[in-house]
Amino acid sequence: GGGASVGGCGGACVSAGCAATGVTSMSFVGPGNGDFITETTYKYVGAGQGNLAVSTPVTILYGRILGLILLLLLLILLLVFLLQPKATTSTTTTPYTTQREVHPIGECTFWGDPHVRTFDGGRPSFYGDGEYWIVLSKFVKIQGRYMGTKYTKGLAATNKVIVGGAFLHGHTVTVGTLESGDLTSDGKPILQSFPSSFSLPAGLGTVTYNGDGALVDPATSVWEKRVVTMHLPM
Repeated sequence: GGGASVGGCGGACVSAGCAATGVTSMSFVGPGNGDFITETTYKYVGAGQGNLAVSTPVTILYGRILGLILLLLLLILLLVFLLQPKATTSTTTTPYTTQREVHPIGECTFWGDPHVRTFDGGRPSFYGDGEYWIVLSKFVKIQGRYMGTKYTKGLAATNKVIVGGAFLHGHTVTVGTLESGDLTSDGKPILQSFPSSFSLPAGLGTVTYNGDGALVDPATSVWEKRVVTMHLPM
């Protein structure tokens, strides 16, 4: 009859395929989800005519300048170290000298069958045969042999004396009785004539055989004096 129908999406009756729309605008929908991108363009309109200008940011050079200063200082210090005068060193060598230990001076005398006057003033006497140390120390070694004789009616008397030790550097001097004629150094005969003298190796001392010297026992003055004297490094 008299009614009218409206086509499209503006009627009171809305079909299933229509939807209402508003004002169209561009909005950000995230990377990879849209169809458009933005671009910015600038147009030159003459000096002083626009509201934008090209400017270059000021770069701060303080770090570079400080690095150059430190490098320069290091080079200066290196040059000063290399160019400074070399210090001269001298070595003074003190000659090494050995000093012999000083000991108190004493005297020990022994004679006959045998009588002894010791370093400390003792006067012991011995009458038995045997071989005994007369002096035994780190540096000096003197050994005596005692045997009976016809002059002492079989009682022991000094028969031989051997002198050695470190102070003679391993050398020895042996003096026997007048009858035996035993006068040797390192086992080799010395002083084979009267009077005579002998020098020990390396200038260690001398041994003389003559009539000089004092008799320890006046009873022996009835015989011709034949005295062996040793000058040794003590």
